[in-house]
Amino acid sequence: MDKTDRFYDASSLLPPFENVLRTVPARIAERACEIRLRSGRPVIVETPSERHICVGKTSSADELRACIKYFCDYSLYSAERELAEGRMTLKGGHRAGFTGTAVIKGGEVTAIKDISSINLRIAAEHKGIAEKLMSLTAFERDLNGLLILGPPLSAKTTLLRDYARLLSAFARTSVIDENGEIAAVYKGTAQNDLGMNCDVLDMFPKTEGIMRAVRFMSPEYLICDEVGGEYQQLAECAGKGVKLILSAHCGSMAEAARNRAVCALIDSGAVNYCALLGSGENIGKVKGLWRVDKSEDIGGCGSGNDLYGCRSRILVGA
Repeated sequence: MDKTDRFYDASSLLPPFENVLRTVPARIAERACEIRLRSGRPVIVETPSERHICVGKTSSADELRACIKYFCDYSLYSAERELAEGRMTLKGGHRAGFTGTAVIKGGEVTAIKDISSINLRIAAEHKGIAEKLMSLTAFERDLNGLLILGPPLSAKTTLLRDYARLLSAFARTSVIDENGEIAAVYKGTAQNDLGMNCDVLDMFPKTEGIMRAVRFMSPEYLICDEVGGEYQQLAECAGKGVKLILSAHCGSMAEAARNRAVCALIDSGAVNYCALLGSGENIGKVKGLWRVDKSEDIGGCGSGNDLYGCRSRILVGA
């Protein structure tokens, strides 16, 4: 399925808006990454560098509710957890996030009512995008772990997904997919290709998923997206012979030097390689790859020691 087909596939998940989305110019459809719906506002299609407003169509609250019901196969009860969390993985690997009014019980959000906006993120598999980065990191003898860093919409998850696919051809790989964004499991089947030797812990909280993967699946590599407060559990994996392939939100190496989780993982020795991605027109492109030993060295990485630009290896068997 090419990029344009994926856009129309995602549009079919929004029945009240499908007709207007089919009028979007081809150049927008082939580069679209998000469809944004807001009650009382126009339909917007986002690309990495452009915003297209669908003139003449305004979203209504009733239409947004109709979309949510469609996402759930008209069984809201079956999607209770996803509805409370404000996110849902859909057929084809597309992902919906939504906002509205929180229903709070016992100090926790138990549901979201009066849906006011939906962001449908269009699934994107770019096979081969991680080949060079993997060839420079995965089989290095000194690799403890790799952190893929980048700002929002820099294709961190897309790169991580392809890394998992390539890696699982050679090694036992476990993916902790807390947000359902890497494998995009729908009714038990991964909608994205993660290879033949990959175990997916879908929707598990990272701390629980990490523990289960290490204890029960014996991974050689553990992959996890958007690391944060669970960095201590991840650091413990390094002492058990598990190599980590992770991602984190950081727009620059200087930002990474101020990120508590990133610094803790590097200082513990659980991570010793960092790759930085670009965004906008450079989405999915690796700006640099560095070997780091201490967190205080991260901020100066941009000035030299770029392994991505000056090293090359052949990825055998890819």
